[in-house]
Amino acid sequence: MIKREKFWRQPGWLFCLLLPLFHFASVKLTFFCAVTPENAVVVWLPNAVLLAALLRFRGQRASLLAALTFTSDVLANLNAFPWYEAILLSAVNVLEVTITYQLMKRSQTSPRLHRLKDLGKFILAGPVFGAMLAGLIAAVVLQQVGGASTPYLTLARVWWFGDGLGLLIYTPLLLAYTQSQHQRPKLTRWDDAALITTLLLAVAVLSAHGGEIDGVSVTPTLLLPAVAVIAFRFGVRLTTLLVALISLSTAMLMTTGLKPFGEVPIHLEVVRAQEFILTLCIIGIGFAVVLSELQTRERELESRVRERTRELEQSNSRLADISATDGLTGIANRRRFDETLAAEWSRARRNKQPLMLALLDVDLFKQYNDCYGHQSGDDALRAVANELAKQMRRGGDFVARYGGEEFAVIAQSVNEEHALAMAESICAAIAALNLPHATSPFKVLTASIGVALVTPDEQHSITSLIKTADVALYRAKQLGRNRVEQADVTSIA
Repeated sequence: MIKREKFWRQPGWLFCLLLPLFHFASVKLTFFCAVTPENAVVVWLPNAVLLAALLRFRGQRASLLAALTFTSDVLANLNAFPWYEAILLSAVNVLEVTITYQLMKRSQTSPRLHRLKDLGKFILAGPVFGAMLAGLIAAVVLQQVGGASTPYLTLARVWWFGDGLGLLIYTPLLLAYTQSQHQRPKLTRWDDAALITTLLLAVAVLSAHGGEIDGVSVTPTLLLPAVAVIAFRFGVRLTTLLVALISLSTAMLMTTGLKPFGEVPIHLEVVRAQEFILTLCIIGIGFAVVLSELQTRERELESRVRERTRELEQSNSRLADISATDGLTGIANRRRFDETLAAEWSRARRNKQPLMLALLDVDLFKQYNDCYGHQSGDDALRAVANELAKQMRRGGDFVARYGGEEFAVIAQSVNEEHALAMAESICAAIAALNLPHATSPFKVLTASIGVALVTPDEQHSITSLIKTADVALYRAKQLGRNRVEQADVTSIA
């Protein structure tokens, strides 16, 4: 994509140096290719240079750019007009571009012309209105200053059509090649065939004289279907270049007297050439812009779909976390415990490693609730859960609320000493919270823990592991609470 800051930055000194040179070359190219021996202008390209520069830089340093192209225009036209007439006609050209740019700016036309509505606004502002107004003014200059004998409306029409087509051909081309391409088309054999066919047709048209080859009509209109195919397959860049080359080649055939549209009077030949170029632009550039807009919308839709999918995945992940989290304590719930124990059991069995399960029960919790109230009981459970989470120091350690005031701890790859030490540490940490418990013999909130440690095999099951840890927990309760008891491994079966 085009970086916004790069696209909008002011034109530098190198650009300002090259702009009048490029504009001057465009004037000479027009005189060489698109002006008939009778001085009929088929297309006038140079105005598009200034318009493309203004659009490219959003009108920044517009006065400087206009002055540079005005000077270039005057110098390039001195061979064709007296100096005073060259100045007036160059001023008309600058006025035409200025009006076109202001109309496009007011209508908020994107300078990239990558949407059909932007192309339509450009056509109305430039080739239609700007060029027409310039033609009406230029016709006055040509008659009153230059002494032209051609009827006023004819002069205005020739200027209008020539300038309008020049803007239509050259502006999209210059803008397309000053912008980055989103993606390059992947060529296939059919694309190669289309390019070769277009090349062969172009050679045939260039080789024809009087619009015929051995009595067979070969006019530039044969290229229209090929240009449509190129527009659909190759995008705006190549299409605008192809349209410009075909338009200038057609004009050049006329200037060399090859009469590409047959043996017709020169004024009719110019009209046919301009009609052909207009049709070529509509089919080529119009189709390319439509396809570009469809591709842009498709990319935007795909981007929105990806974003929506990402949001849904995040929502599903949050929902999954919520469904697996205990609402009171914020640690894993019984459902998550069952899933984790099954997964850890399978892993321990596959790796033939020991698996530890510890069941913890808060001592005399009913009496704690009766003494301090259920709100304090909830706070106590949250404090116990937080402390248990802190005790889970290894990556594989897992703690969950098993139910009520009961909690469960899962740890893998531990021996008996480590299992008991871990449980003793948890038991001591809960007592160290110093949560007052007046009805407890310890005067603080404590917990009893039953520990079971086994290496899973065919003789053991998850159900028996839980049951054995629960038996150990019951024994810890019977032996005075606030203690850890280990299950008899031989009873796990």
